[in-house]
Amino acid sequence: RKAYDLQSDNQYKADLLWLKGIGWTPDGSLDHEKAKKAGAILSEKTYRQHPGKFKFSSLMDSIPLQLAKVNSTILNKRLYTEAWEKDKLNLHIMPDTPEILLASQNKMNYSEKQYRLAMEESKKKGYDLRSDAISIKAAKASRDIASDYKYKTAYRKQLGHHVGCRNIQDDPKMVWSMHVAKIQSDREYKKDFEKTKTKFNMPVDMLNILLAKKC
Repeated sequence: RKAYDLQSDNQYKADLLWLKGIGWTPDGSLDHEKAKKAGAILSEKTYRQHPGKFKFSSLMDSIPLQLAKVNSTILNKRLYTEAWEKDKLNLHIMPDTPEILLASQNKMNYSEKQYRLAMEESKKKGYDLRSDAISIKAAKASRDIASDYKYKTAYRKQLGHHVGCRNIQDDPKMVWSMHVAKIQSDREYKKDFEKTKTKFNMPVDMLNILLAKKC
């Protein structure tokens, strides 16, 4: 019978059939723990966690910390200028030193008020400008030259007086226009050439003619 039970297929699968339909989770199993460990090792979030989460304490008397304190003190601008700021309040310069005198003189030279002081004083005193002064006459002459009214005075005077001319020769403007037109005329320019181009004069004593006669 024992041998029959060992060879029985139903007896062999009895445990499997019993387990069917029974709920089971692999928590705590070897494969489950291996998967959890591998997931924790390969986790990007755990691998790249912020350095501030790590517990770290530095000794106050360590060499890098002491060196950083010394460098901070050296590079501190307030401490660098502290002695100068204190001396500025106690420093006294004599007013007759060459540098102070030179600065005062430069200030007067560059001062707009000092530059215009003489002119402002002369304005207060008033001035006498005669009508026959050279500058006034020059200004009047320049105004007359630049004046369009003065420029057209002669033209406006002859308006209404020039009624007409008996012929073209009495009108200087027409004579001048004809002269300009004649100069610019291509026909007048070629008139003499057209007259002489059909005429040909050959002397009888030319070398070619004498040679031809001899031949």
